[in-house]
Amino acid sequence: MQPSRDITDIGRVIIVLLLIVSLPLLIAINRPLARSPEQIPLIAATLNGDVVHVRRLLDAGANPDEFDDNRNTALIFAARDGRTQIARILIEAGADPNWIDGDLVTPLILASFRNHVDIVELLLANGVVRYQKDKWGRTALDYASRRGTSDPIYLLLKM
Repeated sequence: MQPSRDITDIGRVIIVLLLIVSLPLLIAINRPLARSPEQIPLIAATLNGDVVHVRRLLDAGANPDEFDDNRNTALIFAARDGRTQIARILIEAGADPNWIDGDLVTPLILASFRNHVDIVELLLANGVVRYQKDKWGRTALDYASRRGTSDPIYLLLKM
């Protein structure tokens, strides 16, 4: 009866070894894949300024708050790049105007930093939080104040 016990022990050892070897693979399979902005159709269309494609994607059910590895959404990029029409479409489709990316930056902070008055007005009209701080401890008002107290965005944010 000794040989069958040896075979059983060998079988157990093989199973344990297979589990140890396959564990990294199982972990990798269950981890979400890294996604750059260009790999997300709605973000890619926003980056390209393609209003028609943005509308089509949203009409087909695209999530307006889908984000990349850095938690950037299409609205984050629209605010950064001054794409007011796309920002309006995204907000109308349900995009969160108070979205916070991986650096704690909001669309309002980006629009203020980049001096996009129309987008700041759009975001304010949609009830954004004015005093969210980014990871550097700055608000949209802080960025606008760098241009002076007569800056249109500064004046909008002080209201």
